Amino acid sequence: MSQIVAEQLLAECAPALRNYLGARCRDDDLTAEMLQEVAARLVMATPRLSLNGNARAYLFRIAANVWRDHLRRELVRRRVAVTLESGEPALADAADALLLERELRTAVRNAVRALPPAQRDVVELRQQRGLTFQEIADRLGRPLGTVLTQMRAALARISVALENYR
Repeated sequence: MSQIVAEQLLAECAPALRNYLGARCRDDDLTAEMLQEVAARLVMATPRLSLNGNARAYLFRIAANVWRDHLRRELVRRRVAVTLESGEPALADAADALLLERELRTAVRNAVRALPPAQRDVVELRQQRGLTFQEIADRLGRPLGTVLTQMRAALARISVALENYR
C-alpha cells in the first residue's frame, strides 16, 4: 500500500472512525487523539501492507486496538491513582476487567494454537489434562528432556506473543 492510498483511506474513513471511537469514549478531545494514533499506526504499517485484503477492515482493526490500548492504560492509571490515595489496591471496573480478561484468554488461546505441533501437544497435555512431564513423555513416546525443552520453548513463544499484556 502506498502512502497516497493510506491517506485516501484515512480521509474516506475519518467520519466513520470518529463515530466508532467517539461512541466508545464519548469525549471529543480523546476521540481526536485516538484518531491521530490510528493515523500514526497506519502510516507506520503502510510499507508492510498489501492491497489484497480489506483495507477498511484493517483500519477499523487498528482503531479497535487503539481503543483497547487506551482502556488498558486507563485501567492502570486508575489503579495507581486509587492505590496512591488509599494505600489499598484498586479493583477495576467490572466491565473493563471482563473485557481485558476475555481479551487475554483469547490471546493465550491464539498463542497456543500458533505453537509448532510438538510444543502444542506438550502444553495441552500439561494444562488441559494436568499430566506430569514424565507422563507426557511416556504418552508421546519422547524422552523427558525433549518434553522439558519443548515446554520451555513453548512458554518462551507464548511469553513473546503476550508481551502487550504485561
